[in-house]
Amino acid sequence: MRILVVQVIVLVISAFVCAGPYTEPGVNGYIGEDRRHADPCAPNAVINPIFRAWATAVVSYQPAPGVDLLWADPNKALGPATGDNLDIVSLGDLDLGQIGQGVPAGRITLSFSETIRDGKGYDFVVFENGLVSNYTGGGSVAGQMFAELGYVEVSSNGIDFAGFPSVSLTEGLVGMYGTIEISNVYNLVGKHPNGEGLCMGTPFDLTEIADEANIVSGLVDINNINYVRIVDIPGSGDFEDEAVKHIKPNSQPAWDFFANSHPIYDAWLTFESGGVDLEAVGVLKEQEYSADINLDGVVDMVDFALFASAWGSHFGQANWIGRCDLAEPRDYVVDGSDLAVFTPQWPRVEKWRGK
Repeated sequence: MRILVVQVIVLVISAFVCAGPYTEPGVNGYIGEDRRHADPCAPNAVINPIFRAWATAVVSYQPAPGVDLLWADPNKALGPATGDNLDIVSLGDLDLGQIGQGVPAGRITLSFSETIRDGKGYDFVVFENGLVSNYTGGGSVAGQMFAELGYVEVSSNGIDFAGFPSVSLTEGLVGMYGTIEISNVYNLVGKHPNGEGLCMGTPFDLTEIADEANIVSGLVDINNINYVRIVDIPGSGDFEDEAVKHIKPNSQPAWDFFANSHPIYDAWLTFESGGVDLEAVGVLKEQEYSADINLDGVVDMVDFALFASAWGSHFGQANWIGRCDLAEPRDYVVDGSDLAVFTPQWPRVEKWRGK
């Protein structure tokens, strides 16, 4: 299935002819005068005002063996996103022998001068340098993502971490130059495009880890997050998601959890700048209005069009858009209860949007 790049640019949401159910939008790094996605190199492009802070220090950098020195400067991950797919630090990849020997996957830990809190909406965004493929062949499918995926973990003290449980539904090896359908991936770094005129990051909501063991025990405080760690996932299938912690699509009416975890596949084996290529980690301002589905700071006709397109859908259907499931607690259906949330928010504007 192919990404509808025109919709990505115009609607600023990762809209797909979906093969999978995970349609959360990428957060724009840059916007233009119309407040929608902008090429970072465009004359009037500015950093999206939804961001309030960026990673400020490298705590540790432990790449896998073989990362070329050109891609081994961890300071490249500090400060704002640039949309430059060469402005990155690589975590490196592991071959089958190294995986068998237990060589640790590449990882990096960053710290922040401003605390990350579990506010309304998404809390922080990770920018990798994934690209949309423009050709089919050799494992690549035009419109899919050349993605190098990674786990995300957070910490209050820099010692104890809690990870985001992920889902990956890619069914098998894709090859060195293979692509994946990103609507089959959830809570992993690298699923949104960042390069060649597109600058989007993958958002994370701390609410989703509230039940993780280190959160429940108090070792990690989701309202006092000072560190983010990214761990590369070699895409050989030897590393797994935690799908058993997530609802399975199309499992209504009971909405059962996945029965098993899944192997994770992405482009593998990669070299020199292999594995996750981290560009930036940004901290978000709170999003007061959940009906701002495309995250441009105003509840308007674009959001209504998206809401209308998802009307009547349930989690797993082709027209499902997760951000349209507005009512709490979520029931995995877009219906009248969600419309009751949407309507009073029309046409509200977020404080951070400005005039």
